Amino acid sequence: MFLEKVRVIEMKRKLLLFFSFFLLILPMKSYAMNEVNVYFFYSDDCNICSQEKAYLEALKQRYSNMRIYKYEVSSDANLGLMSQAKGLYGVSETGVPFTIIGDTTYLGFSQNKKSQMQRSVYDYSTKIYDNKFGTSILEIGYRTDLEGEPPEYKDNSDYTIEESGPMQTTSPSSEKKPLNTKYRASIILVSVGVITGLTTILITIYERRHRSW
Repeated sequence: MFLEKVRVIEMKRKLLLFFSFFLLILPMKSYAMNEVNVYFFYSDDCNICSQEKAYLEALKQRYSNMRIYKYEVSSDANLGLMSQAKGLYGVSETGVPFTIIGDTTYLGFSQNKKSQMQRSVYDYSTKIYDNKFGTSILEIGYRTDLEGEPPEYKDNSDYTIEESGPMQTTSPSSEKKPLNTKYRASIILVSVGVITGLTTILITIYERRHRSW
């Protein structure tokens, strides 16, 4: 009789350990996105800078994990920051706009750079990066635990971004949308409830069988 009780206790312990381990790994699956720091140096007198500023704001509508830091270089302090940033990344050319996305630099702005910047935002959303300018000069870090997944990026022809408004897609029906946060939370709660119920049923069946012995 004593041995049977020990076996029941051991079975309960194993089931609880499994249940606890599952609860630990389940929430982790809902966090899969990095914060992407964008450092944008511009001039109010620069028409191309205005175009890029509008573009970055439109891009942020698609990638909510973007964090844009803007520096108007008519200020001596901001001009000095841009000089430090260019030196840090080995950029010798002068002028604005100058942009850092993650650890990739862009001097100037054009249609071709739109797709390159867009690709950079997606790539840094899914991989750890040094954030050299933010860390070494500004003391700005970035989060790696944001909930959700960045919108899928396939190639440059998938979509274009209009600076004056939200994303316009060439094939909206095929665009992969991130899972809604509330829907994700509901799935987690239902999963926890199902596992709890199954664990209780297994323990009850096990105890009844050993009592009948």
